[in-house]
Order: sequence, then C-alpha cells, then structure tokens
Amino acid sequence: MKLPPLNALRVFLVAAEQHSFTRAGETLHLTQGAVSRHIQTLEAHYGLPLFVRQARGLALTPEGAALLPAVRDAFARIEAASDAISRRSRELRVKASPSIASRWVLPKLTQFRNLHPELTVFLVTVTAFDPNFKSREYDISFQASLTKEPGLIYHRLRSTRFVPVASPALFQGKPLPTPAEFRNYPLLHPSHEDPFWAEWFAVAGVSDHGNPEAYAFDTLDLAIVAASRGMGITLAEESMIADDLATGMLVQLSDIALVTDWAYYLIYPQELATLPSVIAFRDWALGEFSDSPSAAAES
Repeated sequence: MKLPPLNALRVFLVAAEQHSFTRAGETLHLTQGAVSRHIQTLEAHYGLPLFVRQARGLALTPEGAALLPAVRDAFARIEAASDAISRRSRELRVKASPSIASRWVLPKLTQFRNLHPELTVFLVTVTAFDPNFKSREYDISFQASLTKEPGLIYHRLRSTRFVPVASPALFQGKPLPTPAEFRNYPLLHPSHEDPFWAEWFAVAGVSDHGNPEAYAFDTLDLAIVAASRGMGITLAEESMIADDLATGMLVQLSDIALVTDWAYYLIYPQELATLPSVIAFRDWALGEFSDSPSAAAES
C-alpha cells in the first residue's frame, strides 16, 4: 500500500494531541483551513474518518486512535535520528588507549581544535577495542593491532619499537648500566601479559634474570611515569618518550630496540569514511602521528 503524505501525518499528530484544528494550526503556523485539508487528504488515503467533532472539541475515531501511536513513534524516531546526524556533524568521538591519549593525542589536540573550532572532540580512553564499532561510542580509533577486521578502514601509523629507559636519578651518579647490568635494578613491565623484557633481552643477547622486586603495570604510560620517578628501568615505546628524553626526565640506556609484529593504526568504519569530521581528523592525525603520512588506507 502506498504510504500517506508525510506532511499530512505530521498535521494529524499535532491535531490529535491538541484535540483542535485551530490549536494545531497555531502550532504548525498553518490556517485552520490548511489543517483541515491535510486531514481530508489523509482520510481520503485511508477511506475512513480519523476525527469526529464533539461538544468539547475533536475526538479520534477508533481508526484514528489506532493510527496515533504508530505515527507518534515514527516521528519520534525520525527526530532522534535527525538529532544524531546533526550532532555527528558537530562532534567527533575519538577512541585511544590511556597511553596513546596522554602521550600522543592530548599534547597536540589543541592544534586540531584550532584548525576545526566547529567540532567538539570527545576523547574516549579505554583499552578494550570493539572491532565492529557496534557500541558506537566512538567514530575513529587509535589502536595497536596484529590483524584487520572486515568493514573497517586502517591507516598504518607506525611499527612498535621498545627501548630501555630510566630516570638518571636511579643511578645516583654512577655510569649508565649495560644491558647485562639491568638485572641489578628493578625492571618495570609495561604489560601484565606481554613478555617484552624477555624478548628484549633475547634481542640484546643477554640472559634474562629480572630483579624479583620488579613492578608490572596495565599501561605503557604508567610504566613510563614510574620510570621517570626513579622506580626502575622500563621498556618504553619509542614514539611516546621524545619529550621525556628532551627534558632529561628519562635517559635511553641502549640503542637496541625490540620491534614487535604489532603496529599502530588509525581505524574507522567504512560507512563513516565520507563523514567530514572523520576526514578532517584522519588527515590531521596522519600528518602528526604517522611515520609515512602518504600511506594508502588498508581494509
């Protein structure tokens, strides 16, 4: 069956809620005659009356009463969807791990804001990643990944390289330790699950005998902060410590780097690829954080 005119349904909804063609016209900025014609169009479409006149105003017929909840729900859904689309044109939700958020994004986010003052950026800092973006809590994500999920666009930012760092204060004026001497100091583990230190020692050709008083952390950022406070030696992702090295908060203890199979990506769903806010943030982020800004997207 052919759908009725949308404008007529809108007039029907307002007239039914206000029990008056006159008040409906005032609300919709229409004359009473125009309201009446819309209702007549709708009644002609269904071949049934939708209103009856009573002493105290209009009342719905049984058919009109049956139609009203569906029309009210449909317009509520349209309004909600329109609001969401409008917000999306003014807002951008960016997901990043706490370490990437604090070490990469926050120090430079003002630059993006200055370029796009029309956008409100929500920075969602969670470690877990929804590969299908089903939660829709974010539009675009910074993510370390080994694999690629269908339906998403991936822009490779950089490989992961871990180097040993510590606060100069940890050594109390002594010469910086060699890799073989790291075992004399607490080793700070940047992950509970990944054996970064064992792998780094293997690359360095040193037997792995970590200090039993070592600490383990949930995030790279916490391990880096702990190292800067003299708690021990940590493996830090190279791209996250430039400022600490420049200010002398940390010192790099070896040029030997652990390069893992993981890489950092900027990821977003294919259906958001033409969204202006996503395009703007993608172009900015590739210029700021990628070691190859001109790299093509992967999917």
